[in-house]
Amino acid sequence: MDVNLSDEQQMMVDSAREFLRDACPLATVRDWEKLPDRYPREIWARMAEMGWTGAIYPETHGGMGLTNLDMALLMREMGRVALPSPILSTVLLAGRAVLEGGNEEQKQSLLPKIAAGELLLSFALTEASAQPDAATVKTSARAVDGGYVLNGTKHFVEFAEQAARMLVVARTRESVHPGQGLTMFLVDARAPGIEYVPLQTLALQPQAKVLLKDVKVSQADVVGQVDHAWAVLDPVIQAATTIVCSYMTGIAEGAHELAVSYSKERVQYGQPIGAFQAIQNYLATAWAKNTMGEYLGYYAAWLIDQGIAAREAVSTAKAFVGYSAVESTQLATQLHGGLGATADARTTPFLRWAKQLQQTLGNCQYHEKIVAAEILDKDPLRLDETHSIALT
Repeated sequence: MDVNLSDEQQMMVDSAREFLRDACPLATVRDWEKLPDRYPREIWARMAEMGWTGAIYPETHGGMGLTNLDMALLMREMGRVALPSPILSTVLLAGRAVLEGGNEEQKQSLLPKIAAGELLLSFALTEASAQPDAATVKTSARAVDGGYVLNGTKHFVEFAEQAARMLVVARTRESVHPGQGLTMFLVDARAPGIEYVPLQTLALQPQAKVLLKDVKVSQADVVGQVDHAWAVLDPVIQAATTIVCSYMTGIAEGAHELAVSYSKERVQYGQPIGAFQAIQNYLATAWAKNTMGEYLGYYAAWLIDQGIAAREAVSTAKAFVGYSAVESTQLATQLHGGLGATADARTTPFLRWAKQLQQTLGNCQYHEKIVAAEILDKDPLRLDETHSIALT
């Protein structure tokens, strides 16, 4: 892997950083937290104009045909300003699942609208365990004349109430192999039988518990092959996890920049606190970990782009960045002293995002188990399906 960016990639990064610096000052980002939808629609529209919302889709479906590594570079810049958006649920998960598994009619009707910023999709996979694993899916889809009836509960569904449609993963057949018997369905978000229970999140990102009671979907709403959704979803989730790592790296870097700036400004005992060796050590260690996390994420994205098995690399990156992003944002908070402990502190959005994304698409322990299984050449992990961290 060549760790140097191409001229095109460097221009893309520079352009994105300039735009986000001007459009997303921290005070404005804090104001967006108070919006009903918790994300800026005008910035989402600008992102669509620049091609970001369709970056990883082919040009035939309104996209730019960029690689996972390219998208990771963009997401890192978004993280540096703590930009809230539905890009994970709409573009990287639900939309990409349609791209990889949907029929041509579904792709043509949905992907250009996503790329244009006109359509939001939510992604309903996780259940009580909060882990993105096939074994945890208990929501059922029962075949009836002309379609299916869905019953079950989905947890932690981002932008569930804001989206027009929801990609639901349900079990259409019981199997001793958890990855078999799963099917994807495109569901009208306002269909009868759907109930939303809003959830309070650390990052103030809209999430909901989604209750599905006898929700009817047509045969035309099936995405991909019945019973074989996991073959599509597994690589989609791996790619999304890798790209999220870059957003988390950006979050860590944004907080670190604030910590460095404050360490130069805050005077104690007649000199800036950055002159003290202990503070220097803290900042240097955080910088080193952030840089390691950055390149772990890039390497995983590059492996996926090259068609090389990347499960170990993806989980290594997510586990490491999960720890390092939280450590970096906590350090920035602590260096701000008592002010850092307040909700209005400038480091607070970064700390909240780091803590929330540490749990998103599998927490550190989940990914450490995957790495262990990969390097020890054991069977894939089996989660404790009786354990639930969700509120009932």
